[in-house]
Amino acid sequence: MDFWFPGIDLNKPIQDEEHGQQSRNDTSNQDQDHQHNVEEPTGNEEQTTANIPMSDNHTGASAETGGIDTGDTMSTEDSGGVDEVQSTPSLTPVEKPYPDMLFDTWQEASMCYNRYAKHVGFSIKCSTSRNSTVDKQKDKQLFVCNKSGKPVDINKQEVPPVRQRNRFITKKTDCKARLRVKRRGQKWHVTMFIEEHNHPCLKKFSLKRFLRSHKGIPKEEREFVKLLHKVNLSAGRVMSIMAELYGKLANVPYVRKDVSNYMATIDTAAQTNKDMSLLLAEFEKVKKDDADFFHKLDLDHDDRVRRIFWVDGPSRAAYKKYSDCLSFDATYMTNCYSMPCTPFIGINRYGQSIQLGCGFLRNEQEADYVWLFEAFLEAMDGVQPMNIITDQDVAMRNAIAAIFPDACHRNCRWHIMQNAQPVLGNDMAKNEPLRLEFNATIDYSMTVSEFETRWAEMRLKYNVADNTHLQDLYDIRTSFVPAYFKDRFFPFLQTTARSEGFNAVLKRYVTPHNSLHHFFL
Repeated sequence: MDFWFPGIDLNKPIQDEEHGQQSRNDTSNQDQDHQHNVEEPTGNEEQTTANIPMSDNHTGASAETGGIDTGDTMSTEDSGGVDEVQSTPSLTPVEKPYPDMLFDTWQEASMCYNRYAKHVGFSIKCSTSRNSTVDKQKDKQLFVCNKSGKPVDINKQEVPPVRQRNRFITKKTDCKARLRVKRRGQKWHVTMFIEEHNHPCLKKFSLKRFLRSHKGIPKEEREFVKLLHKVNLSAGRVMSIMAELYGKLANVPYVRKDVSNYMATIDTAAQTNKDMSLLLAEFEKVKKDDADFFHKLDLDHDDRVRRIFWVDGPSRAAYKKYSDCLSFDATYMTNCYSMPCTPFIGINRYGQSIQLGCGFLRNEQEADYVWLFEAFLEAMDGVQPMNIITDQDVAMRNAIAAIFPDACHRNCRWHIMQNAQPVLGNDMAKNEPLRLEFNATIDYSMTVSEFETRWAEMRLKYNVADNTHLQDLYDIRTSFVPAYFKDRFFPFLQTTARSEGFNAVLKRYVTPHNSLHHFFL
């Protein structure tokens, strides 16, 4: 894949400072130059074509004459009369069109004229064209200044115009600057070139990128932006990279919003009825290199995916050694379908978190978890986890009891305490000794009998035997109190922090706007 940047040779050695880039003054002004109407020049032989904005403005045809030097110091009324050093990223000479100049296609002519227009400081547009009567192909094309056309006299209009924002209006000055090319044989010849403008041209280089024909991401750079998007770089980071390549942010011919909009079109294209087919194709591609790769999906009555699970070969091999403790959570949304991500997280002998499978569920009901755990069990050759810790979810608990009957199921203590805080927090805040005794009973009871004894004493001592909220916690004590798990393997683990940590890693690289295919990659 070839990438191209204007005037940047990554293989070229660094030049001396005296030949380096000149300093420029930053600016925050913007030139609002948008055009929606086309002014037809006179002539019966020409037909009007669409007003096409020129965005491919960095490549063009070669010419036989010398070019216009870049990097000139010019003053401008737009900058308040202050001279600005114009530092152009492109080191390629900008060639001024001339009569009988040759091009291979009319598109090359438009790019050459647009490149010249950017240097001078105006915007261009396609005006009229003509098709040949012999081969019915285009044989004449006219390019004009964006300010061509008669200005509208508001006083002569019958109905007062609706007030519009200035950025949607281009003030016409009936500018006659234009370039006309005509096809003769296999080449396109410049038959007319008018250089003079009847309006001031924009001299400040940092503002020229906002002219309509010069605004937008060049075709050559879109592939590079797409590559950066695939590795999950944000629009802001992409702009930082392009600013380094162009010299500074003001030199980049587009803004962050343009990059963000283009990235959105990439995601949209992947989501339009192709996401699942791309994902399944990627599964088959991975399976060629990893014979132990496993995936399973479930469809609804409309043949839409509602459940999906996959795990690679190395994870299946690691599970055979580290099936003693699993952390499971389903709270993070990582895709455009609002399907919760359900990763299975294990712990290796170095205390590191390892992913042992990943699934997506449309719903979080008991039947969905039953299907997911059955798929996990199938991938792991029927080996059940010895211990598993999850949040306090009834559907999840019932599914684990049905599919992993031999596993010790523990609930996340942090979630339980968070749920109890709204109903117990007021009582605990008013009675500090009770709060201290409550925490000590849970944290420092070394055996089940010790916990039972200290809990009974706490109820009598502080007269809270009739507190229904404390009784609710006591009823689920076997699911979170550490004394009940002394003989089980939960290494320094009382919460689903392993899963939460994995979710935090995902958030750095995946957004809720991503497709499943993008997430898998």
